[in-house]
Amino acid sequence: MKKSTLTMFSACLMLSACLSFSCSKKEKPTPPEPEPEKPIKEEPKPLIEEKDITSLATLFVSTENQFGKASKEGSPKLIDNDKATKYLIQSYTPAFYIQFSFAEPKLIASYAFTSGDDADGRDPENWTVTGSLDGSTWVQLDKQDYEFFPERTQTKRYYFVNPTAYKYYRVNITGIRGGGLFQLSELRLFQMPSNLQKVLPFSTTETITAGKNTLIFVNKSNLLTLPVKNGLINVFKENYQRMADLYNPDAKTKVVFVVDAAYEGVAAAFGGAVIRYDPDWFVSNPTDLDVATHELMHVVQSYPYVADAGWVTEGIADYVRFTHGLTNPVAKWTLPAFSSNQSYKDAYRVTARFFLWLEKNGYEGIVIKLDKSMRTAAYTTGTFWPANTGKTVDQLWADYAANPNQI
Repeated sequence: MKKSTLTMFSACLMLSACLSFSCSKKEKPTPPEPEPEKPIKEEPKPLIEEKDITSLATLFVSTENQFGKASKEGSPKLIDNDKATKYLIQSYTPAFYIQFSFAEPKLIASYAFTSGDDADGRDPENWTVTGSLDGSTWVQLDKQDYEFFPERTQTKRYYFVNPTAYKYYRVNITGIRGGGLFQLSELRLFQMPSNLQKVLPFSTTETITAGKNTLIFVNKSNLLTLPVKNGLINVFKENYQRMADLYNPDAKTKVVFVVDAAYEGVAAAFGGAVIRYDPDWFVSNPTDLDVATHELMHVVQSYPYVADAGWVTEGIADYVRFTHGLTNPVAKWTLPAFSSNQSYKDAYRVTARFFLWLEKNGYEGIVIKLDKSMRTAAYTTGTFWPANTGKTVDQLWADYAANPNQI
């Protein structure tokens, strides 16, 4: 091929390549895929554990032991983690409180009381637990009414829900079992994580009004059924004022019923006007509601101590249960038949039947006279019966034994 021809051929190829390139569509470059954002790693919140942190707090009490903080029963004994020691004050008032201060806020949602080793009248009965961020403004966290420590140096633990870490915690002791002395062996505070917080023990409080009387009904058991609860309230409404009118018009107008799993027995009156019931009894005996009539009569009685007369007290209470009871027949509760093995000092139903026989056999009104004599502490076995019947109690019992069915 000639040089000119070759040059022309090369030029054509170059022109063709240029035309081909210029006619093709120019595409924008595709931007790179953005990298996914990496999640910001949050620092894990520090987890707290359930723990007794009493030792981290500074203790303050509004009333110190009369012999001083460093004495045998001074306030440090309250947190020495030793049940064998106790804190005692001799001049308790309902304004008394125990306070704990922490260097940093703490999430407290549980505490424990250990009762003292001496008379149970010194035990705490009513209290509130409050928290504060500044030591000035307080928030109520827990409240307990009519608590009961049946054993000495017994520990009972309480739980509540608390979403806020407070720097200050205060326990206000608003009531004790009786008297003017307060004692407590230990008071411990427990840090609780939110997921473990709960409300224990179970407790509800209601106020019922019946005429001039008030019933505070405290239920500390989930075994109590509504029919039993309503039945006990009905006994109070129907019977209490009737008994007071007949025996003691000055009887207390405020009565407390406490259904308490910590109490073992059937029922008992404490402190003048507080009646405790064992919920287990009503599980097996749901119709035996006139146990309340018996115990309410003890409130009406309000006797001072009278020597050798416990049988009189209990005999009158069961006599009144028999004469005023609302559910005795359905509960199959009655007075026992006479037996030669019995004695008027057997108390309860045996003595109640003896009193009923006296009322029916020439000594009408003797129980009212007996009740008055007991309340005024004038009663003695040697003088009351001859003065009011002309016979000794042993002679009266012999008459009863000779004709026991004349009732």
